Order: sequence, then structure tokens, then C-alpha cells
Amino acid sequence: MSTLNNSRQFPSASQTGWRRSEESSGGIAVTQRGWIQSRIYDLSLFTLSPLSGLLIIWAARGSSTGGYLGILATYLIAIPHYLSSFTFYLGDENLAYYRTRRLAFFIGPVLILMAVFGLRLLRFDAIVQSAMFVWNVYHVSLQSAGILSIYRRLNAGAITEKPFAYASILAVNATMAFWHVERFAPLYELLRKVHFPISLIRPAFLTFALLAFALYLFHLGRRSTKVSAAEIAFLVSTFLLFHPYLWVRDMNLATFAMLMGHFLQYLGIVWLLNRRKYAAAEGSISQRVLFTVSRSTPLLLLSFVSVGLVFYVAQKGTAFLGIPISYVILWNSMTLIHFYLDGLVWAFKDPFVRKSIGPYLTPGTHMVTP
Repeated sequence: MSTLNNSRQFPSASQTGWRRSEESSGGIAVTQRGWIQSRIYDLSLFTLSPLSGLLIIWAARGSSTGGYLGILATYLIAIPHYLSSFTFYLGDENLAYYRTRRLAFFIGPVLILMAVFGLRLLRFDAIVQSAMFVWNVYHVSLQSAGILSIYRRLNAGAITEKPFAYASILAVNATMAFWHVERFAPLYELLRKVHFPISLIRPAFLTFALLAFALYLFHLGRRSTKVSAAEIAFLVSTFLLFHPYLWVRDMNLATFAMLMGHFLQYLGIVWLLNRRKYAAAEGSISQRVLFTVSRSTPLLLLSFVSVGLVFYVAQKGTAFLGIPISYVILWNSMTLIHFYLDGLVWAFKDPFVRKSIGPYLTPGTHMVTP
């Protein structure tokens, strides 16, 4: 078991760690340049994932089994996605580093739980719901931008493109999310109470989005290498995630439809990272669990089912006992903690994150902030 004190150097993309990941993935990462894993894997879980949102909308609107599909998606995909953030604590190297930042990685989540508990009990529900809505837009956009960064690095793109790509994705997504802000009553009413100029939201966001996207296209056009089909396809996919906000009147349905693609992308990238990084049965028991689960698709699916079943029973149990608010607090807290932790475990400005994650997702590149 390694610790931060022994100054262990993480393997570069050309060293042992990456060679093991090549062997574990059947050489796919080497033979299919430009893709994070492979054409089929990337298209299924990253690029085409927004189509799953359309399936949710279709089921909810025109199928008698739509409600059941929504329940299955919630407990078998959404909840495992939220809990996947906590798998980072199972890696020995990660845990050793997190213990050097106890306030951020251990106290922070507890404070979020306490804040949600207090706000919900005091019936400041609108604050919690509004925070989740706004942070959700930011969180999903940054994940999309992060995955796009991986494609950019695999395609020899310049680091100077990064801020323009991030601003473009966030601006376009936020424009769609807030286009019909009046349909999300908690946030809309809060904005009205503080006399926010709501009429300016559309023109302001649209102007920023057009400007940011134009600047990004300009820098993309100056790239010395040809932009790969994989990168272009994923860029289009990032803008397809949020379109339900423009035409689905039910804000909850629009949000869940948008998130379905995000859920699949997140599960796909975390599973791939764990599979490549923990390619040998070594370290603590918790790290060996990561190794075992990530190497077996049936075990991975079983873990999803098990986690979903626990939360389903919890939801039904709290409702039966007449304390459904306890499950709502749990759900809200888990969501916000997931947002918070992802801002830490995927922060590539942190040298530790670059060394512990980068070599397993960007083979054959020099790791700088992606």
C-alpha cells in the first residue's frame, strides 16, 4: 500500500501503468487512436448517450410502462452514478491523499448534509432545489467539457483551446436550461423575490453563448492538426444533452431526460478509469474490491442493482413510517455531495489528480491540465 510519504511517482502514459491498461483492454486504446476506449464503447456511453433521454421522454409521454422505466432508470442508473463519486475513496493512493485534506474530503460532505437537513426542516425547500438546479447545469457542463478535453488531448489539440471550450459548453447549456426558467417554480419565485431582471435572462445568455461558441470555433479552426470525428461527434453530443429544456414543459422530466446521458457518461468514464488503474489485485481490501468489480461486468451490474435496491427499500420504508422527508434529505444531500466531490476528484489543476487519473485516460500524451 503506497502513501504520499514515499513520493511514489505515478506511471506516465508510456510506462508500466499504461502498459497494464493496454493489456487489460485488449490493446483497444492503442489500435483505435482518437477514441478514449474504442469506437463502440465511446459512441455507446459518451457520444450517443443523450438518446437515452429521448427514450425517457417517449416512455413518460406515450407508453403505459413509462413510469416503470423511470423507476428503473432512477434506481439502476441515477443512484449508482451519484454513489460512484465515493469509489474514489476506495483507492489506497487516493485515500492517503484525501487524509492530507481532511477538511475538503471529509468535513465538507458532512457540512453539506447538515445544511440540507437544516434548510429542509426549516422549510427553505426553494433554496435547496434552486441550488441543485443551478449547480446541476454547471456540474454536467464541466463533465462534458472534461471528456471533450480528453478527446482534445488524444487529438493533439492545444491547451489554449480549453477556456474557450469550457465557456462555450457552459454558456450554450445554461442558455437552454434557463430559457424557460419560469417553468421551474422554486428558482423563478426566488428570482422574483429579489427583483432579478428575469426578462434579461434570455438575451444575456444567448449573447454570451453565441460569442463563446464563435471564439471556440475560431480557436478550433487554428489547430495545426485535423479535428477527429470522435471529438466533433462528442462536441455535438454535449449540446444535445440540454435540448429537452427547450421543448419539454415538465421541468422535472426535462431535467431527468438531460441527466440520463450524463449518468451514462459518468458511469462509463469512472468504470473505465477503475478498470485501467486497478489492473492488479493488490493493496487494501477496498482497493481489491475496485479491482474485482471493475474486471467483471456481471459484478458491476450486480453492484448497481444492489445499490438501487437499498435506496428503493429506503424510499418505501420512510414513506411507510410516515417520514418521507428523511429520504428527500438523503437524496438531496447525496446529489449535492456528488457535485461537490466531483469538483475535487476531477480537478486537473491539482497535480495529484493529473498524476493519478491523467495517464489512464490520455495515453501517449504529456499530462498538463486538460
